[in-house]
Amino acid sequence: MKKLFTIAIFALLFTACSTDSEEITGEQVDFATNQASGAYDESNLGIYKGVFTTLSSSARATVYIKIDGVGEPYVEFAFPDGDQESFKAASVISKNASNSTTNFTSKDFSFDFTVNPDGTEPTITNLTYMGEKGDALIVKETSKNAIETKTGFYTCESGCFGDEDDTVPHPELGAPGARQTFSFVSSEPTNTEGSDVELDVQIVLNRRTYTGNAYQTRCADVAFSNLRRCALVAETNLNGNSGPLRFRSLGDPTVDLAHHTFATESDENCSTYEGNIIYRSTLFGRSVLAFETDDTVGEGGDCLPD
Repeated sequence: MKKLFTIAIFALLFTACSTDSEEITGEQVDFATNQASGAYDESNLGIYKGVFTTLSSSARATVYIKIDGVGEPYVEFAFPDGDQESFKAASVISKNASNSTTNFTSKDFSFDFTVNPDGTEPTITNLTYMGEKGDALIVKETSKNAIETKTGFYTCESGCFGDEDDTVPHPELGAPGARQTFSFVSSEPTNTEGSDVELDVQIVLNRRTYTGNAYQTRCADVAFSNLRRCALVAETNLNGNSGPLRFRSLGDPTVDLAHHTFATESDENCSTYEGNIIYRSTLFGRSVLAFETDDTVGEGGDCLPD
């Protein structure tokens, strides 16, 4: 009897160890290795990055979403002041699932995330933060394209009213000094010598978000520094409610008004987008906006030449 009991205990332990071994080698994959090797490039699994803003522009953050097909998807919002909020989704998204939709809810955030089975067209909808409606621009990261994100803001500098005698603020831009969101997402490295890097742009105009594209071009080293400066040019699809948003002077179209400045040394990590935007509204006339990306805590700081 004692011998039979010993055999039974041994069999039980062996079965438990075998089950644990199957779980480790089967379902628990090395996510980082698969991400780097491109195993997730044409899958709904992987990493998604982007930018978030409330429609009032009172809050903005970068967004990071991780989907591994094993546990519930994970999201992290990183605010410019260094605060972070992370939490998990309500349900698991399986690899190449036809219905790749899940809800994320925390004390402050709630939103739905949807993506195609091959990882294309990721979208965030029904987004709220602390009871306020928001919006997000999200892009899938692949082994070939590391996503760069940068939050920022703009203020109206001139043309902020219907005319000089009008005391009512511009219906889309608000009073001078009022801050509204202006952020960037890039699927290509922006801190290189190369030119013509495409950028996705998110801008808020009077509680409405607009997205479009710009590109980084004509880069040159800044004298007596380890900085490089590139011009920003708006694509034709970068528009507000009633007109285009452009980064060049109306008086001289060869003059660049917006730039990206970054460090060329590997031990530094500063990066700043700044300059002027010309908003040519067909309803309210020409306005000049001044924009600058956030000096985010922990990201190397401001990067403007003296």
